[in-house]
Order: sequence, then C-alpha cells, then structure tokens
Amino acid sequence: MLTQPSAHRLAAALALLLPTVISCGAPSPTQDSGAESATPRLRVTRGSADLRTLASAPREKTWIYQLSMPFQVAKGKAALFWGIREGQAKGADFEVGVDVVVFEDLAAISAQEAVPVTRNHAEPNPNTEPSGAPAIMVKYPVRGGFQPLGAKAADGSPLPHTGTGFGMNQAIAWPSGEPEGPPPYPVNYFRGSEGYQYLEVHQFSYDGEVFRVEGTERVSLTGMFEGWAILDGAMTNAIPDGEDFLIGVRAEPWNLAEKGRHPWVSPTSGTAVMRWRRKEGRWRPVSIAPVTDSNQSFEPSLIRDVDGSLLFCARGGPEMDHNDIRVWQSRDEGQNWKKIVHVRGLVSSAPITLNQAVDGTPYVVANLYEVFVHPGRKVYTYRDTRGRVRGGGWTRKTLMLWPLNDQRTGLQEPILVRDCRADFGRPPGGSVWVADHPSGMTLHLADGKWHHVLAYRVLELAELSHAIEPAPQTGGYIEEVLSAGPPIPVWQF
Repeated sequence: MLTQPSAHRLAAALALLLPTVISCGAPSPTQDSGAESATPRLRVTRGSADLRTLASAPREKTWIYQLSMPFQVAKGKAALFWGIREGQAKGADFEVGVDVVVFEDLAAISAQEAVPVTRNHAEPNPNTEPSGAPAIMVKYPVRGGFQPLGAKAADGSPLPHTGTGFGMNQAIAWPSGEPEGPPPYPVNYFRGSEGYQYLEVHQFSYDGEVFRVEGTERVSLTGMFEGWAILDGAMTNAIPDGEDFLIGVRAEPWNLAEKGRHPWVSPTSGTAVMRWRRKEGRWRPVSIAPVTDSNQSFEPSLIRDVDGSLLFCARGGPEMDHNDIRVWQSRDEGQNWKKIVHVRGLVSSAPITLNQAVDGTPYVVANLYEVFVHPGRKVYTYRDTRGRVRGGGWTRKTLMLWPLNDQRTGLQEPILVRDCRADFGRPPGGSVWVADHPSGMTLHLADGKWHHVLAYRVLELAELSHAIEPAPQTGGYIEEVLSAGPPIPVWQF
C-alpha cells in the first residue's frame, strides 16, 4: 500500500515532468499567466472496491459492477448509474446492462435495492448478408440528468420537474456465440456495413422512497435530433441549466442521402453539447451545439465554472491527440467555444474527464502517460497506425488528477488518485492493472454536507483480453475529492 507521504512525493516528482502548456487564450491584463495559482490543492481518499459482483447474475455467470456515474436524486440522497460487465466473457468490453444504486452515505453504498435499467437481449441483425444473423444487443453505460426531488430555483421557487430525469445508452450488436480462436479477444461487435446499433432513452422518477424506470424507447442514431447523428454519450452526467440540462455527446451533422454510409462507421464525427428539456411529460433534446467539429474527439465532459462560463473536455480521437489534455471554454452558453488549454503527451490514450470539486475547483482526471516496464504473460501488444509497437501511452494503472490554474490557461501539479501497482502489487493474472473511466459529481448527502464523489473502475487487463477470472480487487470504486474552499451547491433545496 502506498503511504500518504509516498503519494505526495510521487505527485511532486511528476510535477517536474509536466510538459509545456499551450495556452490557447490570452490572459486578461490583470492576470499573470506564469504565476503560481492560489487555488487550494485537492485531496483524494483511496479506499477499496465499493461494489463488486451481482448476486442476481444468471447461473454460472459472473456479473461485475464497473463503470458508474453519480447524480443527485433528492436532498441528502444520491445515486449512480452503475454499469455491469460479464466476467470471463470471450470478448473485451462485453457489458450486460446498467443498474441504478441509490445511497445517502459514502460508507454505506449497497446494491441490495439496486434498480435494473437495461439488460442485454437477443435480436436479429438486419444489416448482415443475408439479413437477420443472430445477435446479442450489448448494453453500454447510461449517462443522463436528474432534477432532484424538492430542488428549487435560484429565487426559491420550486423547480417544475423535480423527481424526474432521463438517461441514454448505446445498444450494439455482437454476434451470438463465442468467438473462434485463442485470446487475446477483441471487442467483438459487428463491423463495417454489418454494424448495427441504436440508442436507448430512459425516463426516470424518484418519490423519496423508490427510484423507477418509467419508460424506455429505442431511438436510431439519426433519430435523436433532426440533422444529426448521435453516436454516443458523455463520460460524465449532465449539469443543470435552469430548468434544463446540458450534456456532452459524440455527434456529427448528418444527411444519409448525401453521405451514403452508416453513421456508426463515420470517420468525421466530433463532440457537441446537447440541451435537454422536459416537455409533455418526457425529457427530450431540444438543441445541439458543436464544440470540436469533425476531429473524431469523443467521450466528452462538461462543467460550469465559478465565473459562469462553460468548460468542456474530450478524449482525443486522432493519434496526434491520443495523449493530450485539452479544455475548451464558452462564454455564451455553449454557442461558441475556444480551446484554452492544450498539454501534449501527458496522459494515456484512455478516458479523460473534466470535473469540479465542492469548492468549484475544476480538475482533469486521466491515466498518466507511462512506459510499460512490467512484462506479463497476458499483455496485449498495442501498435500505432503505422504498425509500430507502442511501448508507452496505453497503460491505465496510475490514475491522476490535475486542477486547472486560476487563470484557466494551464494545469497545477498533479495529485495521485490511484497507483494500482503500489496499492495492489503484481496483478495475479500476469497482465497489468487498469483503473479508468473516472466520472465525478458534487452531491448532497444525509449528513447535510456537500461531497464531491469520483467514481472509477479497477480490473486486470487480461480480464478483458484473455477472459481470466476477476481479480480480488476488481470492482467499482467511489472516492471523495476533498477541497479547502467553501462549498458551492449544485442544487438549492
């Protein structure tokens, strides 16, 4: 186990290795872009897995809680959209559905009353030749928004849609049956013109006692919002904007007649911000504004900064951006965006999110760029687009966070979230540890205080690539990011 002093020494050493920050926006005349930021440092708890396997899994199956995304459901009560992966499946990223887990105390999170949102099902694939090949529709994580029960507007009046919310997830067709051949096993969905997927949109409610899925509808990728293909959702949940919600999506302007190809094989997608509004008893998207255009960025995240501006982050799509931290800013409610931070070569090619601590401090969390130095029997060889072996920039064993500086032009020194090798030792299955898919949200809990919760998963990489049994440490992790400043409530109650 890495001691706290050791963690501090590691963070200090890493700070010396920070690459040069590319400041994409000039600071105001009153700011010194090179000055040391006065923003307080953050601290992160580092506990064990909060949820692991599901007792309700089918016989002879192992279902494991992994990716989760927190949100508020009422005063003093919060919840997580918690994704479930099938252990020892012969195919990487074989998810089986999503639960909602309601809680009021970070020390007492339990799946005993988890509410199922979606589960895999069998369905013919209409895009195969001949049509109708047997398929399993694999259900990926839910992302959405929820207006908490009892929440009020800034003037103290009740918000109109409290106790309701929405969620969205991908359903992607995989061939039925197990793949042929030895490991490593790929992500085994239908590809190219045989690819088949759609979105599920859920409507939720909470009455103070029971969380309910009020309805689920299937929506095509081009049927979510006219003139657009919505390919995937965000890596964090939506943020409130008055009576509405704002959430990131992977998307692209779309006209099938002009493009003549399926959107799921599109090489020209980007990221955007979508506004959702409740109308006629259902939450629906009402507008969309692009952020990164058609640069293949994906897995976006969004916060509202303390000055009222919007900040946005996304994972790099092209190889040249795989290992970069990039942050955009909008000062006109998301209509126009400007890149304000670009740091090259700092992080692994893995999920990256922008979050906000209780006191409003924005921070980026991602896996540190590292060179693989621990050979294992079951380590897949990663290559770049020219076929060259990638010795670095793909591992996910060390998760770090970087607060933005006060000027929002660069990063402060990093803070360790999880060093799996130091905390857990050598992986038992002969591969490498993974701690990834971080997602944060500030929540009001039963103690009457605001807590910033950071969720992520831990597993051994060979669980995905070689179908080995789950390590004892595998599961969903919920940490708290502690900050020194006064709390900035996300909701009024």
